[in-house]
Amino acid sequence: MKQTKDTKDENARKQAETGENYGFIKEERVPLAKWQKRRRYLRNALIVVAVAALFGVIARCSYGISDYVISHFFSDDPKEPVTLRPSPSVNVSPGGEIITDIDLKALENYEKIVQGVQDAVEALDPCMTRVSYVSRIKDPVFSDVTESVVDISGVIVAVNGDDYLILTQYDTYNETPHDRITVTFFGGRKAEGKIFRKAPEEGLVILAVNRKDFSSAEKNTIRAVPFGHSSELTLGSAVFAIGFPNGRGPSVDMGMVSSRAEKVYVTDGALEIIDTNMFGGRGESGILVDSAGKFVGFITNRYHNGGQSIQALSVDRFETLLNMLVNDMAYPRFGAVFRDINDEVLAQMSLQNGIIIEEIDEGSTAMKQEFRKGDIIVKLDSLPVTAVEEFFSIYTSYKRGEDIEVTFYRNGREMKKKWAVSY
Repeated sequence: MKQTKDTKDENARKQAETGENYGFIKEERVPLAKWQKRRRYLRNALIVVAVAALFGVIARCSYGISDYVISHFFSDDPKEPVTLRPSPSVNVSPGGEIITDIDLKALENYEKIVQGVQDAVEALDPCMTRVSYVSRIKDPVFSDVTESVVDISGVIVAVNGDDYLILTQYDTYNETPHDRITVTFFGGRKAEGKIFRKAPEEGLVILAVNRKDFSSAEKNTIRAVPFGHSSELTLGSAVFAIGFPNGRGPSVDMGMVSSRAEKVYVTDGALEIIDTNMFGGRGESGILVDSAGKFVGFITNRYHNGGQSIQALSVDRFETLLNMLVNDMAYPRFGAVFRDINDEVLAQMSLQNGIIIEEIDEGSTAMKQEFRKGDIIVKLDSLPVTAVEEFFSIYTSYKRGEDIEVTFYRNGREMKKKWAVSY
């Protein structure tokens, strides 16, 4: 209630008469005793512990409830873990070494294979060469002369008197301008190489290097490559490539035969391509060697058709030609590209064997004797022709001037032509 002025005056008068002053209340802080402080601290600590315990209980209950709810109402049925392959058993030896049940014989066999490759490569090193096509280029402004070098692999296929005969790729030789050819042999010996024979259709060229200036030690070391039989290779046969199989060299690669069914038809003959699972590089060259360290394939990049695997010509398919080249033998050319005919088609034509002409070279014997595309040749004299490579083998065995009679079919009618072989 609000005091009036008269009321205030009356109160003041009474206080003055009694000597008391009610204008304010005086407070005084009384300090706590030590035992009181300890009790207060203890009480506060107990409160904190109790609150923490309470929160812990609440959190644990919440986690348990939420885990139950999620696992029973919001998740799929639990699935047993799937094991694709049993883990290898592991035993710990007293010395701390971990031993598994992996077949260590497989590792030993792999080491033997690698060692076998190394041994074979070392044994064939004296048979391999580096062929360098060197051209001199003159700067038109400063008149400086520099040399351009293109390297490719070569393999010694024969020693003919005083010459090493080296097989290498025809395409690189033909497409690379050069002033000279330098051949580097095992041990670093260099010598000039010259063209000995060429077989453009098959992609082969033979270089000759005179060895009269080679030392006796070099002549005893540098040798011709041993030939194997590519016909014995099957799918999965182990092979390795040496020379420049990756386009750089010298190098080596190891793999297996992935295919050997493809035939390439060339004038008067057929080549067989060996496909491998080894990755090739631009300008690859060299040879394929079987597990016995024998030459079974001549690496080529002529028939890749966009692929990147290393391919090689089957040695068995061109060995007859190679033998004539290294012996500098002339041989007749018929001048036609043939193709084999399968048994089903032959049966439809009532023929037992034969090959069909697909192309005729300009100015060739085939053209002069008026053969035509589509003619089916069945015999050379009395010898039946069952495959294109057989035709090449028979036809090239004739000497100059010898008569040959060719039996063939044209439009279902048997015909014969006879002439004297010339070349």
